[in-house]
Amino acid sequence: MKRVLLIIILIAVSAIVAYTVFEGRPHDFKEGECGKCHLDASGKPKAMTAPITKLCEPCHNKINRNSSHPVDIAVGFIRIPADLPLTDGKLTCNTCHNIHDNKSSTVAERTYFLRRPSVGREFCVACHKVSPARKSHAEIIGVAHSGSKYSVTDRSSPLDALSVACISCHGGSVGMAAGDQIGEGVWSHMRESHPIGVSYREARKKRGGLYPLSRVSKEIRFYDGRIGCGTCHDTYSRNLMKLVMTNERSKLCLSCHDL
Repeated sequence: MKRVLLIIILIAVSAIVAYTVFEGRPHDFKEGECGKCHLDASGKPKAMTAPITKLCEPCHNKINRNSSHPVDIAVGFIRIPADLPLTDGKLTCNTCHNIHDNKSSTVAERTYFLRRPSVGREFCVACHKVSPARKSHAEIIGVAHSGSKYSVTDRSSPLDALSVACISCHGGSVGMAAGDQIGEGVWSHMRESHPIGVSYREARKKRGGLYPLSRVSKEIRFYDGRIGCGTCHDTYSRNLMKLVMTNERSKLCLSCHDL
């Protein structure tokens, strides 16, 4: 039985290696493929066959728009550094990401092909400066490490990317390294605490006191069935504390908790 299992594993590994060799990574473009995106690859700036967002969407159609940066927007009063290019005066996927990054593909994938060698808060503050005149999330991130603390309880259970980005600012330290392994844990903030990274279904099964997922409001998001920072918060929300919905009369809490 063990011999059969070993053979199956070897076949699977061989198939993965063969796929990598012959297919390559999606961003490892081959000569002659420029026309898929560029009308004229020699031009500067290069004319595109379609808006950049549309060109990225076919492969990145699973991106949660509520958890990602807005695109195709005019930047208004924000000063954008020269190394973060705009397209026709608008912010696009290409502003922050360079899919033709000359680093090795493996390194570039780990850093999301960002145009600067930093992730999380360190990258965001390149554009989002603290302004005393405007009360916004951009101002809050300058002091977000005060009064909050994230405690990891299980490093073997990784968090979703959005939660990692949030905790890099709000988790009691500034500029958390991209390689830090942050797992399931408890986020203590605003004199309260809440688990992050746990399975909603498992929590309901073990502890009770939660509605079935079918009854939870669609405004509350889960990440592969797990609770993340984006479950209750949205950085672009206009609600108090950036909540995905108002918590007046505990509406948000009671959307999940059956008290």
